[in-house]
Amino acid sequence: MAARGGVNAKGENAPQPVKVQRYWPGKAPKGATEYSSSEEDEEEQQFERQKETDLVTSVQKVEITEQEAASDRRLRRLKEAKEGSTQVFDRRRRHLEDEEDKEDIQKDQLQVIEALQEVELDDDAEIQRRLLKRNRALEIRRQEEERLKALEEEERAQTTKAEEEEEESESEVTSEYETDSEEEEQTSRKLLKPVFIPKAHRETVLERERMEKLEEEAERKRLQELEERKKESHAMVEEYVQKALQKEVNEDTGLQEVDDTDGLDEQAEYEQWKLRELLRIKRDKEERIAREIEREEIERRRNMSEEQRLKEDMERIKKQREEKPKGQYKFLQKYYHKGSFYLKEDDEILKRDYTLSTPDEVAHREILPKVMQVKNFGRAGQTKWTHLADQDTSSKDAPWNAKTEINKRTLSKLGGLHGGFDKPTAKKRKS
Repeated sequence: MAARGGVNAKGENAPQPVKVQRYWPGKAPKGATEYSSSEEDEEEQQFERQKETDLVTSVQKVEITEQEAASDRRLRRLKEAKEGSTQVFDRRRRHLEDEEDKEDIQKDQLQVIEALQEVELDDDAEIQRRLLKRNRALEIRRQEEERLKALEEEERAQTTKAEEEEEESESEVTSEYETDSEEEEQTSRKLLKPVFIPKAHRETVLERERMEKLEEEAERKRLQELEERKKESHAMVEEYVQKALQKEVNEDTGLQEVDDTDGLDEQAEYEQWKLRELLRIKRDKEERIAREIEREEIERRRNMSEEQRLKEDMERIKKQREEKPKGQYKFLQKYYHKGSFYLKEDDEILKRDYTLSTPDEVAHREILPKVMQVKNFGRAGQTKWTHLADQDTSSKDAPWNAKTEINKRTLSKLGGLHGGFDKPTAKKRKS
């Protein structure tokens, strides 16, 4: 309870308790209904006064007989417009009565809701009953709002039609009737009363809830598809493992089985054995001859001098180069090294020509502009060098190129930089 200044029974200043006004969701404050009804009464009185008051015009009043009024087309339209304004006023009065009925219904509903809110319910059954009554009252209120909204739309359509007819009549009537037409149009305007819409019935809230539901549904479908994909992967792995295990079992079973195919065709088996023995004898003879030739070649080269062996090696290399011409690399063609080991094996991949260009390489880079004649042009690994055959990439100011005592001692100990070569065996014999 709040307090405000006042005078007590003894005549002393003392704070007086003041009842705090509480506001409930969906409940109009006290006095709002009375204020709305008073405004409507004032509007109705204004319409009555407007109806009773003579229209003031800027021209002199002229007595017009009924015969002239019936024959004059403009007067006939003016009379029809007045009758239309009377109909509009009647529709307005009916609309005000409907709104009063609506306010009475809303007031009753709010009283029911207020009574339900002020009661303290501890039992679950009572709470459920209270919620049901509240929902029922809100449903009744929503239906009434929809009905009133439909009536307002109908009245608005009729008002719009009447305004269009009045505009057509105004375009043909002369200037002496313009003032009267404007005043009649102002009296036929309709003032719309704002209607409170509960949060649960607002379109924005419903749209947001609908979008949230769609997002939840999409997320649920995505998780379901992910779970199904996992199950399929597990099933494929399980099937693969089962096949591998079955294959191992079959192989083990085949090794353990007894070979009982002997003696089925003794003559054919004897011919196969004889062929295997002849091939073995031939292979042993070829290996023995190859060993003897290799031994004789070793003895022959041992008896030759160093110059003779070097000359023979150079002739053999030259002969091999003549038998198999070396491929020519194109300008800026990438170099692939085929390796140095296992080249004597009978494998197709070792017999390929690695000097040929790959399909993704440019065939003739020499016809490209100078700026494009670099390695990996336009890529992250682009370099400023074409190739190292005609360009010096060494840095003269590097520390290892400086003429210092440390570099001289280091170079003197490096191999291959002394200009001569002595056989290690001869060096040992001299020592």
